Amino acid sequence: MNFGIYTGLLLSPIVSDDKAESFVQATQDQLDHEFVGNLAMVLIEDGQISTEFYHSIDDPIDRHTIFQMASISKWITSWGIFTLVQDGKIDLDVPIETYLTRWHLPDSKYDNSKVTVRNLLCHTAGLVDGLGYAGFASIDSVQTLEQSLTRASDGFWSKGEVVVGYEPNDNYQYSGGGYTLLQLLIEEVSNTSFNDFMTQAVFEPLQMNRSSFIWSDSSDLKLATFYNVDSTIAPHYRYTALAAASLYSCIEDMSLFLQANLSENTILDQETIGIMTQSHTPEGTRAHGLGPIIYAINGKGDRIIGHDGMNRDAINNAARINLKTKDGILVFQTGHESFASVMANHWGFWKTKIPNGIALQSNLTKLILLSGLGIIIIITTSIYVFRYRDKSTQA
Repeated sequence: MNFGIYTGLLLSPIVSDDKAESFVQATQDQLDHEFVGNLAMVLIEDGQISTEFYHSIDDPIDRHTIFQMASISKWITSWGIFTLVQDGKIDLDVPIETYLTRWHLPDSKYDNSKVTVRNLLCHTAGLVDGLGYAGFASIDSVQTLEQSLTRASDGFWSKGEVVVGYEPNDNYQYSGGGYTLLQLLIEEVSNTSFNDFMTQAVFEPLQMNRSSFIWSDSSDLKLATFYNVDSTIAPHYRYTALAAASLYSCIEDMSLFLQANLSENTILDQETIGIMTQSHTPEGTRAHGLGPIIYAINGKGDRIIGHDGMNRDAINNAARINLKTKDGILVFQTGHESFASVMANHWGFWKTKIPNGIALQSNLTKLILLSGLGIIIIITTSIYVFRYRDKSTQA
């Protein structure tokens, strides 16, 4: 029995029954011990919304309230890329440089011609930008796309330079800059702005009528208040890296997107979705499809895909869908660095019994006790065996 199955049998999900209402109650219980300014959550069962839950410390929110999606933007962007693939305007395995005129990858000791749309989508292109975009507090300070690709002035933890730093296809390294490069690709190939293209190619066909990669302050839509972890109001940051970090959407629209991954839709055929939702990363690294992350697979056919997103100061969102059972979850929140991801991981363990970091952490005490008990049993058994062997020898 492998470790995953073993721990899956021993650990306890956050909910003891299979009722969606129980998971909502568990979420409420967690909120009693954590600060979260705004939270919107929906559970999907058999492809349909079954339960909704909303929490706010100020103005009430609902399924139409807009949240900034952070890196969930990347998953939506991949759908825009694949509309161009299906139309024959992009080849997944042609060097991306073939399509670019406005900006080019800087020279390095590695071969830039090995950087393709495929390996950019699954973060195996060899880019070492380390982005992590922090965003801009003022619209006037937002860089151009070319400036950001050359050196993102809002880069976290790195110089923010999009450059090939290891052999493409050899490893997995998450790259925000890779998706900014895909944003440029879409603009070059479609000859239109990224936001306009995504609106026409993805949002309108899926009837995601409240979604956009650019927020207009004159919009009559309601934007969830941004909070810091200390409950103070946080700034609203804007992004050059729209494809990587800047999607604005709501529970209703993102539910439609999750449902589109499950059945026939007006954009992508099921063969294309099948390609996108298979792992394209080297064995032993994080399983990543061509857009979505693959969170859980088991021998029963369960395959949970999705994406998480985190923006400063304390935005965290999570989206998951099980392609077999058609169950899913969306959690959007402001004011906490990880609450949405934690609850989505709990949901995955609750639904599949496939352990993950969150489940292991929350059951750490039990694991320590069980491990100690196992060691005691092994030692006791060994002593008994040796003593029995000695008595048999003397006889």
